[in-house]
Amino acid sequence: MDALELLVIVGQSREGDQQAFGVLVAELTPGLRRYCRSFFENWQDTDDAVQEVWIKAWKSMHALKQNGAFKTWLYRMARHACLDMVRSPQSRIQAFDTEEFAENPTPEHLAPEYLAVQRSEVERAWEIVSKLPSTLRQAFVLVSLEELTYEQAANIANTSESTIRGRVARARKAIIEAVS
Repeated sequence: MDALELLVIVGQSREGDQQAFGVLVAELTPGLRRYCRSFFENWQDTDDAVQEVWIKAWKSMHALKQNGAFKTWLYRMARHACLDMVRSPQSRIQAFDTEEFAENPTPEHLAPEYLAVQRSEVERAWEIVSKLPSTLRQAFVLVSLEELTYEQAANIANTSESTIRGRVARARKAIIEAVS
């Protein structure tokens, strides 16, 4: 979905169009899941947070001031929801399960050898990323995986752009060192 399409769909959603909002959910949930996963150690908490974010987003669409700021607004809402869940005394946070992370929706027609190599690479990548301090991990996910700008990531993390740049640089350096 390009920026213009996103603007139109967000505008329709703000006017109460449930189908348009469904398009937003379908298009943005994979990235939102990756970002929320950077806060949690299991997919159950991640999915609970994502669901909570979409519910809050639907109820708060009228509060969005600019259609073009939707993605930053959504990820900022996700950050707050995730932090609330992590801080909650009822939190069910568990240890990272790299096997669970490696289960990905790969087409069945691919050869088993390819799947085994891919699963191994995903496990190794997540093992490296999961060992980063949470601030570095979150900045890395926003900028490197979700392809947000440093400015957008800074707005989401409620910090300066230079801080995000430093965190991403430190995360990348740590990943390169771990791979070497």
